Amino acid sequence: MFKKLSLVIITIIVVFALLNSQMNAFSAKNDDILLLQNSFTETGAHYEYSNINAWAKSSTKFTMMNEMANTSAKIIKSMGIDDKKVKVSKLNQENFRQYDSEYDAGNKKVSIIIQSIKNDASSETYILIDEYLLHNNMNVADELSKINKAYSSLSLEPKIATCYVGTFPGQLNKDRISSIVKEVMGNMDAAKVEGLNDENLFSISAHTNKIKEYIELGSEKINLNISLRYSKYDNKTYIWVATPIIAIEY
Repeated sequence: MFKKLSLVIITIIVVFALLNSQMNAFSAKNDDILLLQNSFTETGAHYEYSNINAWAKSSTKFTMMNEMANTSAKIIKSMGIDDKKVKVSKLNQENFRQYDSEYDAGNKKVSIIIQSIKNDASSETYILIDEYLLHNNMNVADELSKINKAYSSLSLEPKIATCYVGTFPGQLNKDRISSIVKEVMGNMDAAKVEGLNDENLFSISAHTNKIKEYIELGSEKINLNISLRYSKYDNKTYIWVATPIIAIEY
């Protein structure tokens, strides 16, 4: 679940690009996140973990590895991470470079990934901060503040997707799933934009005025994403509640 592939930034960027982000940056405010957290908690789901996925384009050049290392060190310091507990991996190819810093504090895992891509016409460098909060750690608002501070120190405005993940024992029937989704939608005063409902997955994208920022899907606004899926592997029904979209595998 936490292993990072070399294309992780590209994947997230493509998702946001396809949704035609209306804003230069998306980062729900702390009050909005606490509202989302309360709506998740009121479903009665057992909290498994939460994820904060933030990215920004940092330059239009093919960045040197030593510059990546310096940038990563600056982010680590800004977020108050113990640099002695950070594991670094590097990939240096002719047209692709990646500098990956991994931090594991037990109840949270942080990945700081800097990728630089050189094309014939142009080059680009991206910075991703991907954080998982585990073992009853729900200090999402505090971690969001640290992440925003890290990007601000680099004069960047990130796009941020925040997601809460929980489970219910066994396989829920469609009526129970519908009831849970309606409860979250009601708590958030949200209106459905689009949805998917089949045997394996229930997913809905919605908009709520309680969260100030949003992205656009065509002419529609989106800032709330709710999904439920049953896992035969551990006989649990998983729920994801996110803003603006679910940016992790589900």
